[in-house]
Amino acid sequence: MLSRLLAVLAAILAMGSPARAAPGLALVDLTPQFSAAWDATAALPDAERPAAFRARMAQAAPGFYPRETLEPTAAARYDERLLRRLKTYPEDRAGIAAVSRNFDAMFRAAGSGFEARFGRMVGYPPVYLLHSLGEFDGGTREMAGRATLLFGADMIVRYHGNDDLQPFFHHELFHLLHQRTFKECAQVWCSLWTEGLAVYVAATLNPKATDSELLLVQPEPIRAAVDRDRKAAVCAAVARLDSTDAADQEALFSFRRLSPELPPRFGYYVGYLAAADLGKRRSLNDLAALDNAAVRPLLERSLRSLADCPA
Repeated sequence: MLSRLLAVLAAILAMGSPARAAPGLALVDLTPQFSAAWDATAALPDAERPAAFRARMAQAAPGFYPRETLEPTAAARYDERLLRRLKTYPEDRAGIAAVSRNFDAMFRAAGSGFEARFGRMVGYPPVYLLHSLGEFDGGTREMAGRATLLFGADMIVRYHGNDDLQPFFHHELFHLLHQRTFKECAQVWCSLWTEGLAVYVAATLNPKATDSELLLVQPEPIRAAVDRDRKAAVCAAVARLDSTDAADQEALFSFRRLSPELPPRFGYYVGYLAAADLGKRRSLNDLAALDNAAVRPLLERSLRSLADCPA
């Protein structure tokens, strides 16, 4: 969901005065710039406002909310989406401001606990908090050759409500850490491992976390649906381990539905089950250190131990 930002975020990676967000990380909060640009363009007609807003943001936070790299049709759609988000911003503003106000303290606490288990997080770019225009609550992406952690304040409000955010932060921090030892690939098995292990790490570090806090209820409860027919879910994943089909990725890790019985994003929970099985014999640190060559056979072996799937 972050693809629109990937080509342009590198321009701001060196933006100044980041706050310390966790012992080894720094935080740049771009939500005040969004708010200021919204205020400055509030009286403009719809036809002028997206361009004026983007110009304001280009001054305050270069590289955000552009459309110059898009072809004309996509650029027009981008401005339509931007205008919709600008119009709904008054409804979201208080929630986003609350996330911004509390984010540093919450993220610092989560980061300290994470580092107590995995070691100091050093040598990473700053962590960015922004208005994502409805695209994401959090995620790591490679920009300018470096894994960078981004959080969308608007979607944190929408998805996480009154949740304890620490498990969510641990999930995303683990993705940042994990990319140093495990390389993403186009096959389903890579996503099954990275997402499942991140859920397992968050659950292990936060044993009282709810399924909502473990990201297992969007867009509907996942655990109960999978547990009703675990074999069907596990074997569906096994059959697609080497698939590069976007439809398979979307069914296991996004909002597409593979079948009436299997919920969207069921790959998060199936991956968690495999990671938990492997975690019976390995520590979190050992699991995090496994490279791609080691993971592929271990993952399939674990999945097949969970269900009797066709060869």
